[in-house]
Amino acid sequence: MNLMKIFIQGALITVGLGAHTMIDNQPVSKPTNAQVQPINELTAIIIALNTSKGGLVTDTQTIFDHGNIKYEVSIIKQETEYDIGIASSGKILKIDQCRKVCNNHDVE
Repeated sequence: MNLMKIFIQGALITVGLGAHTMIDNQPVSKPTNAQVQPINELTAIIIALNTSKGGLVTDTQTIFDHGNIKYEVSIIKQETEYDIGIASSGKILKIDQCRKVCNNHDVE
């Protein structure tokens, strides 16, 4: 009888631990206000080149605006000039495209 009692208690404890494990298996969410590591100028250039799908970088500027760092990257690809603004978080702030038109004038 004692052996049967120990066996039943052991089974109840095992079932209780299994139920606790199932309840405690909730996904852990990370805090959303975590600090983002700021990017550098080279990373901003890579982001801009990916945005324009290639081209020739003609100018980069680092802009300090009220404690925030922003990057302006100018790229020429075929006959289009891109000016791309990028925040220090890597987010693209603006994309300006300007199609260059070449006018050949004969000077006499």
